Amino acid sequence: MNIPRTSTLDAGPARLDEHARQLGLRVAAEELDADEAACQVLATAVDSGVVRQMCARHHRQLASRWSIDDITGTVTTMLVSYALTNSERPGHLEVARFADGTSSASGWVGKVIGAMRASRILRGMHEDSTARVDLLGDTDPVSTSSAEATALDEHTVDVEDQTRGLPATSATIRLVHASALHQLLGLPPLRSWRLTAAQRTELTHRVNEDPTLARRFLAANRDVSGADDALTSLWSGWSRDDLTAMLEKSTPTRDIPHLLCLAALRPLPRPQSRNGGLARARRRVLRAAPSSAQNVAAAVFAAFLDTEVETHTDFDRIRRPLSSADVDARAASAEQLPALLKDAATAMRVSDLDLWSGLTALFIDPLPVADPIYFTPTPWRFRS
Repeated sequence: MNIPRTSTLDAGPARLDEHARQLGLRVAAEELDADEAACQVLATAVDSGVVRQMCARHHRQLASRWSIDDITGTVTTMLVSYALTNSERPGHLEVARFADGTSSASGWVGKVIGAMRASRILRGMHEDSTARVDLLGDTDPVSTSSAEATALDEHTVDVEDQTRGLPATSATIRLVHASALHQLLGLPPLRSWRLTAAQRTELTHRVNEDPTLARRFLAANRDVSGADDALTSLWSGWSRDDLTAMLEKSTPTRDIPHLLCLAALRPLPRPQSRNGGLARARRRVLRAAPSSAQNVAAAVFAAFLDTEVETHTDFDRIRRPLSSADVDARAASAEQLPALLKDAATAMRVSDLDLWSGLTALFIDPLPVADPIYFTPTPWRFRS
């Protein structure tokens, strides 16, 4: 059995991983209901201290001001809501994936907890404490809201200070500089994968021609339901609260909507083929895919390369124009990418966004200032 490395370092994760493996075998053998197995995995995750440990690891800033027990309680509620089946959607925790021992239950729990936004956790803590205050009847609930606002304000990063001094002379650094704002502001990514190749080309031209376009569109359509299909698709993952918070932090000199549009629409830097960068990236994708999904994994990597990555590297001395066949092939890849992404994610048992995150990280990992945690909302990655 291939036990994940983290399982050998701590008794809690090891106990959770082994129990999840046994439950996965029973689910695969149809001896145990999948929902019941998921409940047992979550119960073990809480009892073994894995949830508490992951809260302390991924949310240190919250733990510095709030009780770790309060944080763990709220995170557990959010984790159960995400993992288990409810009336609105099926649960995301598939215990059968742990049957062969190569997938770690503690790693899955850590991934989900690490992707939780601090503002959501604080909001959940505020709601719980308000309910307790109402029962006691001797404390003003407004004080809890004020404490939440104080904690959020103190941990909000100054965008000007954090991004001042970053070089902005190359397309690569400009991409990293703008995409880092996702983490600095605690906001979701732009859904560039929903745009067709024609929409992306047209929107890129429009944004470059009119730098205020995105800010004006969002200010006029806080629910992101304007007549502009391309901008609506690009910002469709954002809530009204997210848009309001982002627009409040934007200024004419630091136009965050414009920067994020440029980051989402700009191609990723292409690694040099002669040093084996492309070949290594492709091997990482294929290693993560089961044998039955090798073809679709290779296809989605090729389509992503054609659609999202620069045609030439920064070091190519001669940049020959693409042939007509290459142009047609890239156009076909752009059309096929959404369907290939969905098929590959299903075959690899990850979400579409996780797979997109992993593919993106393949092309920004080598850059010293391009830490993938600043670019995508999930920590799922292809193993090196």
